[in-house]
Amino acid sequence: MPAMAARGLPGPVEPGFSLPAFERIAPPAAPDVVGTWIDRLTEPGDVVVDLHARGGWIARAAVDRDRRAVSIESGPLTRLLAEIVLRPPDVRHLDAAFEALAVSPRGSSTLRASIDEMFASHCATCGRSLVVDEIGWEVRLDGPAGAVAAPARKHYRCAVCRDQQAGGTDREAPLDDDDRALAERPFGADDLRIRLAARFPVPDGHEELPAQLLALHTDRQLVGLGAVLDQIDGELRAEPVEAALRLAFLHAILPASRLTTHHGRVAPLRISNGRVRRGPVTHWLERNPWLAVDDGFRLVRAFVQRLEAESAAHAPARAQARFGENLRSLADGPATAIVRVAGPASLGTLKAQATELAERPVRPRIRLILGQAPLRQSPEAAALAYHATAWVLGRTAAAGLPIESLIGPVGRVPWGWQSAALRRSLEAIEPALERDGRAVVLLDSGGAEPLVAAALGGVAAGFRVLSAHAGGTEGADGGFVELLPPGAVVPPAARTRANVALPAVPGGAGDPELVPARGIFAAPERLDARPFSAVDAARTVSDTVVEVLRARGEPARLERLLGDVLVALDRSGQLRRLVLAGGASADTLQAEGTDAAVAAAPAGATTASGVDHVDRLVGLIRDELTRSTQRRVVEVESGTWWLADRDDRASAAAPLPDRTEWAVYSILSTAGALSESAFLERIATLFGEHDLPDEGLIRACLDSYRSEESRPDRLTTDEDLLRRSHEHTGLLAALADGGHRLGMHVWLGLREQSRRAGEGRLGDRLDDRERNIHLPVVTSGPVDALEAIDCIWYVPGRAALAFEVEWTAMLGEPILRRHARIPPDERLVRFLVVPPERTELVRHKIARSPLLRSAIAEGNWHILKWNHLRTFLEGDSLDLDALEPYLGLDPAIEGSGAQLPLFAPEPVR
Repeated sequence: MPAMAARGLPGPVEPGFSLPAFERIAPPAAPDVVGTWIDRLTEPGDVVVDLHARGGWIARAAVDRDRRAVSIESGPLTRLLAEIVLRPPDVRHLDAAFEALAVSPRGSSTLRASIDEMFASHCATCGRSLVVDEIGWEVRLDGPAGAVAAPARKHYRCAVCRDQQAGGTDREAPLDDDDRALAERPFGADDLRIRLAARFPVPDGHEELPAQLLALHTDRQLVGLGAVLDQIDGELRAEPVEAALRLAFLHAILPASRLTTHHGRVAPLRISNGRVRRGPVTHWLERNPWLAVDDGFRLVRAFVQRLEAESAAHAPARAQARFGENLRSLADGPATAIVRVAGPASLGTLKAQATELAERPVRPRIRLILGQAPLRQSPEAAALAYHATAWVLGRTAAAGLPIESLIGPVGRVPWGWQSAALRRSLEAIEPALERDGRAVVLLDSGGAEPLVAAALGGVAAGFRVLSAHAGGTEGADGGFVELLPPGAVVPPAARTRANVALPAVPGGAGDPELVPARGIFAAPERLDARPFSAVDAARTVSDTVVEVLRARGEPARLERLLGDVLVALDRSGQLRRLVLAGGASADTLQAEGTDAAVAAAPAGATTASGVDHVDRLVGLIRDELTRSTQRRVVEVESGTWWLADRDDRASAAAPLPDRTEWAVYSILSTAGALSESAFLERIATLFGEHDLPDEGLIRACLDSYRSEESRPDRLTTDEDLLRRSHEHTGLLAALADGGHRLGMHVWLGLREQSRRAGEGRLGDRLDDRERNIHLPVVTSGPVDALEAIDCIWYVPGRAALAFEVEWTAMLGEPILRRHARIPPDERLVRFLVVPPERTELVRHKIARSPLLRSAIAEGNWHILKWNHLRTFLEGDSLDLDALEPYLGLDPAIEGSGAQLPLFAPEPVR
């Protein structure tokens, strides 16, 4: 389904997996989404570049597909993860390295045994010597010196008690005098604290921060962790194995600290204003550091096994990446991947290499820049990255992190920082990117700000916005921005009458630096010909929103409209003009070292190169839609927009849900058995960019029309148009007879009267007076609209019951168009009659459409299922009051839902 995923159409999207620590500080992208983009935009041998990598995942996907990769890692910790992801160590080698670590000499004993000695105790039941897992500490607030922590209980496992007595292995007991003396014993950690503190870079004026971080551990925890770290630092091992051991150690640091609560959970590490912040603590667990390291190793080992299982299931078998030194090695040697840590120096080197490659006739084909947006870490994630990097890799590695963010008040990094970071990285690699290449930024979450930040970052680097998608409102899909490199032709390209693409002509057709000028007959103008105009941008926003809503035929949320708005603003040149407006200030800031300053910018900071532009553009779009003089669009629900002008509504396409439903039925009924992926590909070809259906809608339609025997590899349908037509006619005939049995007059739709029903036609069930009735006498409304109603039961001057019988769930025509012309009347009750197979699809459409919900409530609509209507009409004696239990999508007759009043407006159920 390549074409679909690239345009935001659905496919089963499984989230990526990673180690627990990285799920918080650097969550990976969905593998299916990454693979789809690589398959769609590259060929074997091409180079895929990830400029803000989070552990080598995109590089791994590229190498697996016979591409080459450049992975610029977001930080030193993700560089460690990339070592394992791209070159997983053999599990047997990993086990041997960990066992060697455990038995490595320390003093007169081994590493593990020396740590266990500090936690030695005995079983309170059988007296057997053992090693304590955890010591529970209690914080007493009534001591002479205020809050005082004292050890209270021990948690341990006793194999003897498990074998000889009933019960599990986990036990708990109060501390005896020996346990308490050991817990409170000084272990000579003062020198070690000084040595470990040197691993932490110190923010100016906050020299006490490393000591506060080390104070999270007791002396014996610190001695144990320091001993493990010394052994990891002191041995020479294969790089993947060493990376695995360091990551295992990383997962032991916080569990072996005072942040472990009495429930065994690890509280988040918080740093603000250069100090460690902890809430009120009454209990905490002192965990044996070796057990914490052992648990961390098990996590890493299971992670490596999962990577190996994926490789074993891959056909052909995956090969480990071969690392190269520079971009040239991807063309001149056997290297398949380059891995570097991001930073001003690495970006400068990358730009120099890219510029050199651009001048070489033979060079690696960089066809795709693919990656997630620059990490915009939360304060908790930033504190965790600083703390873990210093512990695991030392001062030099941690010094490259934006530690200045830890000395200010807690706050989020501004979106403009993300835009500026993306601009710098794209500018570095752009010289080597092929002109027919693409840059795709995958967003972590939906919403306006991340989409605008990514688009402005690309535009500031000279790229053009080809497509944009804000992602699902429920967070299942983070969205993307697809960019064209500088100099590439912006579609639609100029073509001959034979539909052959013409090359771009500088200053003429296809020149990407030209945009439409003001006025209908004005010649195109250069992007930088005039300054940014908020008035012109606002006009483009309104025109685009109206165009998209007309194409969709239904209201849409701002998140769905925003991608098209950004593309239109780019086509008009307004995005480039917006970012150029701060160009002088940006150049000045860069000359003064903006890379470091912006990277460490605290929340609330503003720079001319990013923050103001993101906030300003998002504000401009929202202000244009919500201004009091806005006459073309209206907010029908919070964040959901629809056409306000009557002419625009009249020219709008049929509602997208109805067109999607008919497309699903058409494909299933005419294409024969086909796989789900083939079905999704065909659906993708039937819709344009503006009216692209979302995943939930397509799934709901597919579930409604697929047969029970369908499988993902073989979709079929039981629906038959001729059979449904006969059933529809038969139900109208039963309605006509039922109305007469009730003593009411009956009308049948003018187009339905000629249909055959039994020995005659439907119209034969009406007498001459009913066939020639002037319908506005029955209820007010245009004659043509009333004549199109499938069936009406009426008592002249008293009441009318209108029935719309549908075999589909296409509600736009009967409810939103036909009956919108028939005004509400307290004497008119409307019924929508649908097959039971459409129940969930009708429910889905009503839930997604504020227009349907409003029309159903105001028009006094009630829903009836075909089978329930037949049951009612087949009764021996008909009574309108007996119809009430059959009403609704969940009628009372089915044992669920509340009964509805018959002649009063009802909430949609």
